[in-house]
Amino acid sequence: MIIMKKTKSFIAAVMLIIAAAACIFNADAVKAGTVCGIERCLTTVIPSLYAMMAVSGLLLHSGTVSAAGKFLHKAGRLFFGMDGDIFAVFLFSNIAGYPVGAKMLLSLYRSGRISRRDAELLTGICFGAGPAFVFGCAAGLFYSPASAGLLLILSCTASNVILAFAVSFFLRKHGNGRPHTAGVRLRADMLADCVSAAGRSMGEICFAVAAFAVISSLLECFGIIPAAAELLSSATGRDLSSAKGIIGSVIDVTAVSSLPCGNMTLLPPAAGLVSFGGLCVFMQLSAIYRGELSLAPAFLLRICASALSFGICRVLLPHFFVGKTVCAAAMRSQLHRGASPVPSVLLILMTVMLFAEYSRIKKSHRS
Repeated sequence: MIIMKKTKSFIAAVMLIIAAAACIFNADAVKAGTVCGIERCLTTVIPSLYAMMAVSGLLLHSGTVSAAGKFLHKAGRLFFGMDGDIFAVFLFSNIAGYPVGAKMLLSLYRSGRISRRDAELLTGICFGAGPAFVFGCAAGLFYSPASAGLLLILSCTASNVILAFAVSFFLRKHGNGRPHTAGVRLRADMLADCVSAAGRSMGEICFAVAAFAVISSLLECFGIIPAAAELLSSATGRDLSSAKGIIGSVIDVTAVSSLPCGNMTLLPPAAGLVSFGGLCVFMQLSAIYRGELSLAPAFLLRICASALSFGICRVLLPHFFVGKTVCAAAMRSQLHRGASPVPSVLLILMTVMLFAEYSRIKKSHRS
């Protein structure tokens, strides 16, 4: 046992040295990846997740989730074997964004509302990109973004519902069979706490996004991503640009915005990628759980969800875009204007100001 621990520590140390050397000798790639990661955080991640992270904390700490569970308890137990508050988390997580469901499940686990095993299983289905991410990052690549976004959300949500039915056979054995009752209490300091917690969580998420952007840039520099893209291109018949975008999105799902625009055949792969979430999202979940819960069941469930979303989207695609053929000559070209990072920067500054003011108030109360 001691030898195994020493071996793991040695391997980890060697990997860190190799990573440090790669960053030192490929400074341009690291710089490009960092800039790309920060841009994604400012234009996509923060606008689509920050508010939902704060709202989810407020819903839990105010008792709103438990109160809603009283009304959702019967439906949750009947269809999915979930208690009411867990069913409320499942519904909310499908529209809130990737790590929000995991954060809410961790709170329920720490409070003793769900077991460790159930929390690990539920992590794999309380998992959704949310409309803000889908419409802000993925749907804009395709003709008729409204239809494309609706199809992506429908495909991903349907796969989660199917998996929830499958997981319900395990959840029914541990449900308490009665709703958890709690009053709703909303205070000003609770809002400040939730916004502060959301800010800290967003910091960890943005660091993960930036780190994976650097990793992707280094893999590109070393020729690993191009080689994998060539293999995928030869296996699927897709062009090299599409294959490279798919490989990048497996690493970090925000890279789905780099897929070629206007190619409707990329909608099913995009649905699968959005449903899976990418390795970066699992790093974010790992940062949230900090070893308290295993991500192995969730990883396997998300692979299944990705395949289901791909299949559902492929089946529904002709029905969503029937009669929407567009002549290339009729399309008007225009310069693309990316989302402005200014609102996200201002939001970060306001959060820092909130941290400082909240710390000052706590110190004054202690003294």
